[in-house]
Parts: sequence; C-alpha cells; structure tokens
Amino acid sequence: YFIGKAGQVLLTAVLQAALVIAFAVVVFQVELPTDPELWLRFAWIFVLGIVTMTLLGIALSSLPRSGRSATAVVLPISLLLQFISGVYLQFSMLPEWLQNVASLFPLKWLAQGMRSVFLPEHFAEAEQAGTWDLGMVALMLAVWLVVGLIGSLLTFRWVRRS
Repeated sequence: YFIGKAGQVLLTAVLQAALVIAFAVVVFQVELPTDPELWLRFAWIFVLGIVTMTLLGIALSSLPRSGRSATAVVLPISLLLQFISGVYLQFSMLPEWLQNVASLFPLKWLAQGMRSVFLPEHFAEAEQAGTWDLGMVALMLAVWLVVGLIGSLLTFRWVRRS
C-alpha cells in the first residue's frame, strides 16, 4: 500500500512540478537554468524533499480525529510554515527571530534549496548564512526524513485507537 502511495505522490509531484515550470516559462517567460549541474541539484532536492514531506505527512496523519477534521488541523500548520519559510514571502524580509524559528523546520531548507536552483548565484547573499549552504539543506532534510520515518512508525495505525 505504502509503496503504491509513495509512487502516486512522486508521480503527482513530478507532474505538478512540470506543469508549474511549463506555466512559468510560457506565461511569465521565466528563463530556466541551462547548467546540467543545476538540474541534478533540482533532482536530489526534489526527491529528498518529497520523501521527507511524505513521511512527515504520514506521521502528521495521526493528529486529526477524523477525515472531516483533517483539513482544519493540517492546513493551518502548512500555511504557517509556508509563510515563514520563504515560500510566499522573501525570506530575508522576515525578522531574524522568525527566520531562526523557520530554520527549525524542513520547508525552509527545501525552499532554500529550490531557490539555489532557479535564482541567480548573487541571490545567495540574501540567505541567512549569505550562501545557499546546500550541505545544510541536505543535512536538515535528512534529519527531518528520519524524524518523519520514526514518527510514522510510532504514530500510524490502520485503525484509530479509541
């Protein structure tokens, strides 16, 4: 079941990424990277991010008490993390204390890694460390992958405990 679900998530994510990139090129005339190294970087960050977020999603699935309440429980967490992680706002615009809080969560690192692929190199200066810090991106995503795996194993149940 989980292998099939993971395959579905990966396939859906690849299709969504392709559509977003195509839309950006066609509608906004975004120039895509031409360096193959950047596309390799995109690939490892994308796959590591998808696996990490999938495991965290499985672990988080134990919070809602029912399918009906899932959106009310998960959506506020997701939106809050998106706003403080540099997804909607320029990360450097956030106060330093909020940047430090965001650095505790994996979405900040995933967003930073993706910025390193699609933004010019001089934009790295706007990052908290003044660099893309890809080693820290990989480390933090890997740490959260382990947290998600352990959380999934500890919390997931086919049938909810009463």
